[in-house]
This record gives sequence, C-alpha cells and structure tokens, in this order.
Amino acid sequence: MEETLVVMQKAYRKSFAAGMFLLLAAFALIIWQPFGRTASLVAGMILFAVAFIPLEMARRIARDMALAAMRENRKA
Repeated sequence: MEETLVVMQKAYRKSFAAGMFLLLAAFALIIWQPFGRTASLVAGMILFAVAFIPLEMARRIARDMALAAMRENRKA
C-alpha cells in the first residue's frame, strides 16, 4: 500500500506543478502583454481556463491519497 501512496504522490506533484505553471504563464501573459493587448488577454484567459484541468486532477489524487491512507491505518 505504501508504494501506491508514493506513486500517487508523484502524480499529484506533477499535476499540481503543471497547473501552477499554466496559471503563472496565464498571469504573465495578462500582465506583460507580449502579443499585444487583445491577443495576450485572450491567450491568458484560455491558459487560465486550461490550468484548472491539472489542478482538478491534483485535487482528486489528493482526495484518493487521503482515503487510501485512512484505509491503511484502519486495518492496522
């Protein structure tokens, strides 16, 4: 069971990092506007919306990790 939690922890970290990177990139596009005002705003809004996909995956993995850890402790 412990190796399952380690694998889930790695998946959680990867998806959380990906989501946070996308959020950071979206905010950077909106603030600095490297492609012009309108294009940067649209690209930032799209990245902002897409960033919630890996963050939602990370939330679900964290919930599953907590449930798995509770099941492991209950059996002991």
